[in-house]
Amino acid sequence: MDNLWAYITVVAVLAMMPGADSMIIMKNTLTFNSNAGRMTIAGIVLGHLFWTIIAVLGLAVVIANSIVLFSIIKYAGAAYLIYIGIKSITAGQLVSMDDLKGKTKRKNANPSIKNTFMQGFLSNILNPKVLLLYITIMPQFMTVGSGVGENQQLIILAGILIGISTVWFLLVVELVNIMKRWLKSMTFQKWLAKGAGAVLILFGIRTALE
Repeated sequence: MDNLWAYITVVAVLAMMPGADSMIIMKNTLTFNSNAGRMTIAGIVLGHLFWTIIAVLGLAVVIANSIVLFSIIKYAGAAYLIYIGIKSITAGQLVSMDDLKGKTKRKNANPSIKNTFMQGFLSNILNPKVLLLYITIMPQFMTVGSGVGENQQLIILAGILIGISTVWFLLVVELVNIMKRWLKSMTFQKWLAKGAGAVLILFGIRTALE
């Protein structure tokens, strides 16, 4: 593999750039707790494993070259982000005062936290940018004819991507969880929920138009 450190730098920058994945992680951490954020990350990791398998099988290029398949992924992903954004806008208050004080437990917490896993997974596999990452950026750092097979190199590069992204997202979860201590203003919470929803909707619209 050529320029491994350059690849690590590129992946780190991509992971830290604000995107749909990070917004969903932040929203779920704020709405529920750090466990929900971590479950979202687990869903995203599973999505990356899905794309790794697709790429190893050679299907990623097929999907990218198919206008129909690529469009289905793109527009389905855009619609899903818009749907989550609208739900966030209409949710109103993100965190109740009792939750902030640790006095109550949500009756629907467990099912909802499980749903955050699927949100992370679906947002990843329906993101055409993730597909393009596997067929445009990764191949640039692979060495043809080296002692390591191309599929093995792809798996290694995907593992580095998953590792760096996971570490960054876990840090985001902890930072957001600390922020929850400041969310004592009902008005601020409502505006934050609407803001997070609006950003997700914009990501969805941008995905559809790109």
